[in-house]
Amino acid sequence: MTLRFEFIPPSPPLAALIRQHQIIRLSFKATETVPAKPYWPRPSASLAFYSRDPEWIKPLGALELRRKPRASLIGQPTRTTLRQGGRDFSVYQIEFQPGAVHILTGLAIHELTDADLDAEAVFPPDFGALIREIEDTEDARQMIRAAESWILRHHHRRNREMTACDAVALQLLQSPTTEIDRVARRHGVGTRQLRRAFQERMGVSPKLFARIARFDQLVRLSNRFPTHDWLSLAVYAGYYDYHHLRHDFRDFCGMAPNAFRAVEAGSPERKFGFLED
Repeated sequence: MTLRFEFIPPSPPLAALIRQHQIIRLSFKATETVPAKPYWPRPSASLAFYSRDPEWIKPLGALELRRKPRASLIGQPTRTTLRQGGRDFSVYQIEFQPGAVHILTGLAIHELTDADLDAEAVFPPDFGALIREIEDTEDARQMIRAAESWILRHHHRRNREMTACDAVALQLLQSPTTEIDRVARRHGVGTRQLRRAFQERMGVSPKLFARIARFDQLVRLSNRFPTHDWLSLAVYAGYYDYHHLRHDFRDFCGMAPNAFRAVEAGSPERKFGFLED
């Protein structure tokens, strides 16, 4: 078994739907305690396949863990959760571009915000064959090839396209501090129309989506530069001041910046020298 913590771009035909592929393969000894992963909000809905031990999840502060389905369709998160994997842990997660899950499923994505569904209950019966193909291989390229082939066929069957609102979301994803109204006007979208479309296609408002994108950048900067002070990181990530940074940590994590940094430093991948940056 090869330990993995990889982020892989999609093939060109699927770049409009898939942001990246993530493959994590970790193994812990029977005598070791497997640490939980504090999963902060990031601006993406996703599809995750757990091909070995299951993953369990709970909101921060909750007492009971919930087992996730072996293939989970995951909506836009707005709060930090704790994810607990097993000793033999393998996840292949597809992070989608804004609006892609709505295109592929037709679901109103606000129903999936801070939630997940059994993907087998959402997609057609042939999705089960894709799950088995992913479970039967350790080859990352084969997993990605199988998943992209299935998604491409499914997308052609549904025949839905990206919209101007998706383009606005993509720009906010890349530049979270961009003025939302200005971007909307550039794409010919009114304020109310944009708000309705975001709720349906992204699961949150445009303002909250941009806040999450900026916060995600901040946490990754903190992981990359653990000795930097928070004010410096705030400036790099586009925050106006330290107060707004603390406000986001309170809203998204329920704790102060340094407290979250300490919890994140205990993530399971850190034991093997990996980190999300």
